[in-house]
Amino acid sequence: MQSKWTYKVETIKPPVFAKMETKAEYIADILNRRGLEGWELINAPSLPMASYFHYFQVIFKKPL
Repeated sequence: MQSKWTYKVETIKPPVFAKMETKAEYIADILNRRGLEGWELINAPSLPMASYFHYFQVIFKKPL
């Protein structure tokens, strides 16, 4: 039996002038909330740290 999925693309924009630790906590909080909603992270960018904490898109999936 083949699973059917729904997908979600989300842009995460941490606070621009926050410390790196605060930005990391912000990102982790969003990812944890999506996990509690049943979303599974399937793709995240592989970028240098400076670009990584500016903004980026992540892709989630969950069963229909």
